[in-house]
Amino acid sequence: MKRCDLTVGMRLWLFVGIWVYFAQPGLAEDKILDIPQLSDVELRVTSAIMLVQQPTPTNTPATPGEVVSITGVKAKPTEKGVEMILETTAGDKLQVANRSTGNNFIADITGGQLRLANGEAFTFKSEKPLAGITEITVTNIDANTVQVTVVGEKALPVVELFDDNTGLIFAVASTETATKPPDTPPVEEKPVTEKPQEKPDDAIELVVTGEQDSYRVPDTSVGTRTDTPLRDIPQSINVVPRQVIQDTQARSITEALENVPGVVSQGSGSTGSRDFFTIRGFEAYANSLVNGLPDPQITSDGIFFNVEQLEVLKGPASVLYGDTGFSGIGGTINYVTKQPLSEPFFEISTTAGNYGFLQSSLDLSGPLNTDKTALYRLIAGFRYNDSVVDFNSAGTLAIAPSLSLKLGDRTNLIVEGDVNRLERNGQQPGPQPVLGTLLPNPNGKISRSFNPTGPVSNNVTYNGRVGYRLEHQFNDN
Repeated sequence: MKRCDLTVGMRLWLFVGIWVYFAQPGLAEDKILDIPQLSDVELRVTSAIMLVQQPTPTNTPATPGEVVSITGVKAKPTEKGVEMILETTAGDKLQVANRSTGNNFIADITGGQLRLANGEAFTFKSEKPLAGITEITVTNIDANTVQVTVVGEKALPVVELFDDNTGLIFAVASTETATKPPDTPPVEEKPVTEKPQEKPDDAIELVVTGEQDSYRVPDTSVGTRTDTPLRDIPQSINVVPRQVIQDTQARSITEALENVPGVVSQGSGSTGSRDFFTIRGFEAYANSLVNGLPDPQITSDGIFFNVEQLEVLKGPASVLYGDTGFSGIGGTINYVTKQPLSEPFFEISTTAGNYGFLQSSLDLSGPLNTDKTALYRLIAGFRYNDSVVDFNSAGTLAIAPSLSLKLGDRTNLIVEGDVNRLERNGQQPGPQPVLGTLLPNPNGKISRSFNPTGPVSNNVTYNGRVGYRLEHQFNDN
């Protein structure tokens, strides 16, 4: 009986449990619908706008990862200088890294932004706040960094950093040697409260200084007879300025033209008084110019004391300077002489070398009156050199005066000339015989200094020229 009752009781509990479950159909439906749907899943932020951190309100401290708002910048005068106060309630959250460049002290403050209470950005600038300090600026350089720049007038400023309840404080000391405070302390600066778009930008004066490349000559007159930029002349022109002549220590026209491509020296004439060249493979000996005027005598070495620069116009130049014959096909060499200067100038130089080489020159220039309407220049030079060949030496004496007169605001008259005395002792020897130099000779070896022409009496040549140049400028062009 007891066993039968237990079995019946278990079946009765099972039946009642099943009836209760099926008697509540809504319960099963709720369990099924409780599964999370795709629309209910919270997605991560992928928008750049939503990722931007907004500045922390000024009445609550910043939390890690947020940008600290600097609501104001004030300049407070002190006994030693001035204190720049960056007002913020979370100064301890900012990171400061400072560096120096020249006379500039620069501090980059990471994790902050200059923003007013209404959220508008601003920039602080104070010019000459104290002696020895040119400018102090505080500005936003990106969305997370504020930069403080202190510019010293003559030396790097002395800046100390500390913080308190008001924010970050930059103490800038005066660079003056006097220890007493200035008579007129700097006026306390106020932050700029206007919106950047409402306040026009102040005019910025940018002064750039530099030195022109002394080897570069921008203008020339050899291609157009007027001062024209080289970039505007559709011809091949090479200019050898005075600085190149000085740096290379060129002692002759031949040595100076070594810097010009396509120009090859062919040596001197029988008396050693002329220099001959080929330009682009064609001989050039009678098509020389002096300040743009034809002068075949200029190829003498004597006038080299008076040369300011050399200009080589390559190609035929008959359109500008007339027919120069066969020698003008390759190009033309223009010798620009030294002109009088408006400021006093004095130069003396001496050069010595082997084979008895000695060269001295004197260059004087300046104004003749207080108005500087009359200018002068006097150049004198002497050169002597021996040779590895016997009975062959040369000497040159040159004097070149010039005078510039200003006849009006647009009219100038330049008178110049030169006198050269060229002395040649001996003649250039011909080629040495092969016997005794390359091949044996029963009479002995021939020295390389042997001159078969023997001693020759002095050969003296005088070259002189004088001319004037009248220039009038009709208008500004």
